Amino acid sequence: MKVLIAALLLFSLNAQAEKMKDFTLPIHQKSEKFHLQEEVKKKKVLLNFWATWCTSCIHELPKLEALKEKYSDSVTFVSVNAGEKDNLIERFQRKYKFSYTMLKDEDRSFSKSLGVDSLPVTIVVDKDMNVIYRDVVPPTSL
Repeated sequence: MKVLIAALLLFSLNAQAEKMKDFTLPIHQKSEKFHLQEEVKKKKVLLNFWATWCTSCIHELPKLEALKEKYSDSVTFVSVNAGEKDNLIERFQRKYKFSYTMLKDEDRSFSKSLGVDSLPVTIVVDKDMNVIYRDVVPPTSL
């Protein structure tokens, strides 16, 4: 009986897995757009929501870069800027180097639709559009 209850509980937890909605956002300083559903066909996608004024966002950059170095073969790393002007983003990029694709959520409507009300937030999405990680800090492994 205990095994049956445990199996039902595990099934119900898996059935409740959060699905990521598909989205398209502009890539900073490019005419191209990022389309999530196309990218997850290739590899998992790590989305990091940030802003230039966010000190926690700055502190987590080395952790994110280390993860990218270790997992870039199996994960696409993407940052989502929270509605800031290009000149602020560019100044930030010059000061704090990071090497992943930067998307622009110009009016924060995408962030808000995901419940991203404070920064930073990191979300990892698998090939089936399941959210497999969501927290205010980057994961320790992927």
